[in-house]
Amino acid sequence: MTQALSAVVIAAVIGGCWLLGRPRPKLLRSTDASQVAALNRGQMERLLATDRPGAAASASPLVLQPPASWPRDGRSRQALLAQLERQFLAGGHQRRQAMELCRAWRHPAALPLIRRGLRDADTGVVALAAEAMTVFRGRTSTGRSVQAPAQAARLPRNVSRTR
Repeated sequence: MTQALSAVVIAAVIGGCWLLGRPRPKLLRSTDASQVAALNRGQMERLLATDRPGAAASASPLVLQPPASWPRDGRSRQALLAQLERQFLAGGHQRRQAMELCRAWRHPAALPLIRRGLRDADTGVVALAAEAMTVFRGRTSTGRSVQAPAQAARLPRNVSRTR
């Protein structure tokens, strides 16, 4: 009995020493919050600027017209994607214009940019990206046309067991 009791006491002492000697995790020591604070300040300034009357009339957004014909070859497609990427990284109104162009283009090459738009902080960009994504919903990777009728679902191999 005393041997079992002494074993329990020794195990408790060892466990206590192990718990007390363990290094504590430092949660915010490696986290740099200066970029997040700068982003929040920028968004608050933009929000306050749009709430003032007359601010919308004084702002002259750059209007980017879609190309007369969408690119057909790889080089011009890459040039358009690079332009859309630059606009997306610029932020603000240009990011919304990039999403509008992606929505109008309806090309699978714009999907990575549209997916990033779905995770954006600006709700306008997220709404445009969601509209752009509706074109690609339900499509397969085989490139089947949208107008092609869907095939009827096949019955399982063991139909006799399911009926």
